[in-house]
Amino acid sequence: MVSDLLIANQLRLATGNLDDARRLAAASSRNAIYVCEQAAEQVILAVLTSESKHGGVRHQLQQMVDMVPDENPLKPLLRAIEDLGVYATSYRYASAEGRIKPAPSSTQFDQFAADVEKALLAAVQAFGV
Repeated sequence: MVSDLLIANQLRLATGNLDDARRLAAASSRNAIYVCEQAAEQVILAVLTSESKHGGVRHQLQQMVDMVPDENPLKPLLRAIEDLGVYATSYRYASAEGRIKPAPSSTQFDQFAADVEKALLAAVQAFGV
């Protein structure tokens, strides 16, 4: 089934992105959090696909999680990662005043990565990937 392949491949991409994000974080790259956000987005998209909902190509993770039915046991784990959405948009660009938002601390990054990993592993288990 196409949706099964899509779910599996979203989770595979999320796994690779989370690994890459951790490598970037180890090198003190400010891009680590963006790649971590991409992993979170891919996990959310996999869950939406399992619910026959189209998440589209966007970065409003909270709105995407809102689309997941409350009965879905993965939804609380997705709520824990939805705040990463900010790192996909305004964080990546200088403001109109020329300011660059600071990267999260290593402690904050580690917590985000751990939360993404928790959601990812639960989704992998739930979908048998």
